[in-house]
Amino acid sequence: MESKNKMVAEARLFLRLGILSTVGFLFYYAHLFFGLLDNVVLFKTLAITFLLATVPLPIIAMNNKKLFPELTKSGKNILTLVTAILLFHHFLMTFIFVMFLKGESVF
Repeated sequence: MESKNKMVAEARLFLRLGILSTVGFLFYYAHLFFGLLDNVVLFKTLAITFLLATVPLPIIAMNNKKLFPELTKSGKNILTLVTAILLFHHFLMTFIFVMFLKGESVF
């Protein structure tokens, strides 16, 4: 029974981190196009936080074979690929935010 509780806890963690990463995706583009935050320190901190929340997603998807038992092998490969692309996207956006943007919108 303990292994089932562990599987459920890992699936919940994966989904929560996935939702947080999706919110980060929305944050990046909302700030780029609309310049929602005026505080430079706050938006850089949020960008780094969303990146750090996305880092475990590909690791969990790749290493946990029992994460979503209904998925086929190709579905798990696609899930791993999508989470890796999301991590790469968040890394690039965080790099741009921290290194180049000064707190204003681009457009």
